[in-house]
Amino acid sequence: MTMYYKPQNLEDALSCLSSESPVILAGGTDLMPLIKNDLKPSGNYLDITHIPSLRAVKRTTEGWFLGAAVTLSGLSCNSALCTSYPALEMALRVTASPQIRNMGTIGGNILQDRRCIYFNQSSYWRSSIPKCFKTGGNLCHQIPNSPVCRALYYSDLAPALMLYHAQALFYKKGEKHKLPVETFIQNHTAQNGTTERSDILLEGFLLPFPLKGYQSAFEKISIRGSVDFPTVNFAGAYCPETRDARLLVGAVADNPVELHDTAAFISAGKETDLDQIAETAVKELLSKSRLIKESTISVKVKKDSFQNIRTLLKTLICPPEG
Repeated sequence: MTMYYKPQNLEDALSCLSSESPVILAGGTDLMPLIKNDLKPSGNYLDITHIPSLRAVKRTTEGWFLGAAVTLSGLSCNSALCTSYPALEMALRVTASPQIRNMGTIGGNILQDRRCIYFNQSSYWRSSIPKCFKTGGNLCHQIPNSPVCRALYYSDLAPALMLYHAQALFYKKGEKHKLPVETFIQNHTAQNGTTERSDILLEGFLLPFPLKGYQSAFEKISIRGSVDFPTVNFAGAYCPETRDARLLVGAVADNPVELHDTAAFISAGKETDLDQIAETAVKELLSKSRLIKESTISVKVKKDSFQNIRTLLKTLICPPEG
């Protein structure tokens, strides 16, 4: 018998998670298609969308707290938040479609499963090929000689949260923990959706107040604008006074990629040479990306899309006057 739990507070949710081992449900925009295609087991469900603390968006002494069950459209409507974090506001605006943004949550977007054209198919389609790493096998259909799964992580919000040094607040086996969001994402993607049940309940994210003097931006490239998963996305921050920079790229590996060498090149430069910076960024990205075949584009087209980082760099380093 399938049971549906709808706790009204965090304590009851943690108690249910410990005793019933349910599937955690929020917006369901990622989970339900996986269940429909027999990629996730159905069972008891723990609906966390009625817990006030998980739906909170508030300014604290440490920064902004964003509850895990807040919808993407709810976040994008918070003008004070979006003014303080422009890259996050841009990412929220171009993630998925309006209908999905009305249902999908920030926690679900970060905890989405890695995707692959050999995995995200119906059970009938998958029955014609051997099992892969994600379905209990021991091979990767994308890269047959790879010792690990090469499925990609497509979150639009992850690079933006990483850009602002967000912290993930979560409970594991009833105890509260805090990790840098990049570490939290790495731990999540390393499991690669192969665990049937999670003992983690994500409470939300803490965004430190942005540093003064920095300008930030986000750029998404996809086939149909905001509707599709990204071909590639870029998040960046730059301080003209100190020339300090940070650049992150998503949808090119199992985690967002940070371009440390390019940031160092920007910081060390005495002149603003956009062409040279872009060339450095593309070269570093090509060396760090782990591309695979996707349903709508070739690997070559994906690599060509890296050139669009120039748009982000121009916004950050050469903003329009006035």
